[in-house]
Amino acid sequence: MTTGLCLLLIEFALTLLGVGRSTDHTDPFVGFSNQVPLFEPFTDDAGKSWLRTAENKLVWFNDQQFGAAKPANTQRIFCLGGSTTFGRPYDDTTSFCGWLREWLPHIDATTNWEVVNAGGVSYASYRVATVMQELTAYEPDVFIVYTGQNEFLERRTYADFFDQSDMQLWLSGWLAKTRTYGCIDSILRRQRDTIPNPNVSVLPAEVDERLNHTVGPSDYVRDNEWRRDVRQHFQFNLNRMIDIARASGAKILFVVPASNEKDCSPFKIEPEATDFQDGQSAFAKRDFARAKEAFQTALNLDICPLRAPDDFLDIVRDLPAADDVCVVDFDRQLREVCLAEQGHDLLGDEYFLDHVHPTIDVHRRLSLWIADAMRRSDWLSPGALGSKDIPSETLADVDALIQSRIDPRKQGVALRNLAKVMHWSGKFEVAEARARDAIAKLNGDAESQFILADCLRWTGRIDESVRVYQRAVNEFPGDLRGAQRFGQLLLELGQYETALGLFSIAVIGWPETNPSHWTARYQLSRACIGLADYESARTELQHCHEHDPTNMDVTFALAESCAGVGDTDTAIKLYNRVLDAFPNDVETYVRLGYLQLNRMDPQAAAASFATALSLAPEHPQAQAGKSIASQLIATQSKPSPRT
Repeated sequence: MTTGLCLLLIEFALTLLGVGRSTDHTDPFVGFSNQVPLFEPFTDDAGKSWLRTAENKLVWFNDQQFGAAKPANTQRIFCLGGSTTFGRPYDDTTSFCGWLREWLPHIDATTNWEVVNAGGVSYASYRVATVMQELTAYEPDVFIVYTGQNEFLERRTYADFFDQSDMQLWLSGWLAKTRTYGCIDSILRRQRDTIPNPNVSVLPAEVDERLNHTVGPSDYVRDNEWRRDVRQHFQFNLNRMIDIARASGAKILFVVPASNEKDCSPFKIEPEATDFQDGQSAFAKRDFARAKEAFQTALNLDICPLRAPDDFLDIVRDLPAADDVCVVDFDRQLREVCLAEQGHDLLGDEYFLDHVHPTIDVHRRLSLWIADAMRRSDWLSPGALGSKDIPSETLADVDALIQSRIDPRKQGVALRNLAKVMHWSGKFEVAEARARDAIAKLNGDAESQFILADCLRWTGRIDESVRVYQRAVNEFPGDLRGAQRFGQLLLELGQYETALGLFSIAVIGWPETNPSHWTARYQLSRACIGLADYESARTELQHCHEHDPTNMDVTFALAESCAGVGDTDTAIKLYNRVLDAFPNDVETYVRLGYLQLNRMDPQAAAASFATALSLAPEHPQAQAGKSIASQLIATQSKPSPRT
């Protein structure tokens, strides 16, 4: 009893002294190296002090600014989250933050409103919380947080933290919220900062996505334990954000994220999984209940989860209700709109530009839903308007204002960039749609046309792909990368003469210091081999081989060209070099075997074909070669007839 009373007195005294809590500024799971503030001070020509987005943060954040001193009768709102908050694929102008900035003066004219977009591209909840901590220094009144889509983007570990019992987790969480613990922790932190903590993942100052290091989502494997820890970390971060907001005297509004489930397949699935296809089939039959179940299962089981799973949405929905905490269920409200407009509540391309980024109109709707939620929570003045009470002429004026700020060229570039990302991740249908949008916005655009052509190629529409490629090459003859892509397709189609011309242009256009030059020379040699011009192929490949003797694709092709001009000995040496690097390469064993037959060495040929058949027992050329070698060996072993 006495101990408890002493702790209460200490806690009260620390509160009076303004000592914060540990959870207000630290995350027990991740730290960040080389932290750089999001906003930096500057003074304008009139001598007024401002804060603006730091220049080195503009890759991830919108360019924003606000007064260093908050004016009287001003409500300062900071919007936080990932790329949806940012406004991707566009920017702040058409984000829900940009719309809200324009609505609020009409909804509540008695207050001066400042809405600052602090959404960071690819930012997960643990990074959002760190940004929020910085923003507490700038007199916030409201935080609006849209998070949950990026929780699996970065590598991080949790050691054995979540292996504690529920009682241990509760007790450590409760202690972390006390100022007594915060005071002790602040003293210990000074010592810890100089000693690496093996139980805390230290992340780079800016996002380093796992996807940046892979071709597509190949790096992701199913890891249920890690997923569980990420989920608990997400829940921890949301509660930490509430603590940070309260410590600064601000209110906080969370948005339940929404995703494209109907028209975006999982990024990576188990080979036998058919949930998304089952959903498409059920949707085509208008069995919407079955389709919804299948689509949500596909989303939740995505091995590369770039959309928030259902249980993450529930974490946001289940946040404790309070006067200073509000939740806008964007997912459910958008489904209601979808049901009214489409006859079903399956969210798809009607409302999203890709897997998670809403259309401009949906950003507009979300901004009004947020304003309505703030009004219902009594965060606005008593006479504030609901969204349905806004005069039609005001709605039209705001719509026109936002539209006037849109730069069509910037939008086109944004759509092209989105098409590139979707193409990279294998979402060719989405990439195709965005590439077509970009072409329309940019009145042509070489890169978008080549992306479109490649999407058509990978979705099996080869003839259409060739037409788009040909048109793009005609319109943009100087686009060497596009010419190479078209040439590669023609190479695969056996149109060697046309491919040869495209690769020749690329070889001349790229300087030898550019890796694309050597790729083009290799492709040129393949076209020459296709035309049976082995001498020209060998000349090109010898240059490539001198440039990079370790490139086994070049070595293999050089062996092929040497064989074509009759230099069997050199070809055999080169094929053996390939086998040193790739001892299980069936095609090389087969080609080597036939060269050994040509050199009348059936014993060596038989060994090569036998190895090939051990790796691929049904290989027809290896079977035929082995039969020929066996016959030659049998013939050589027969005694010469007497005369």
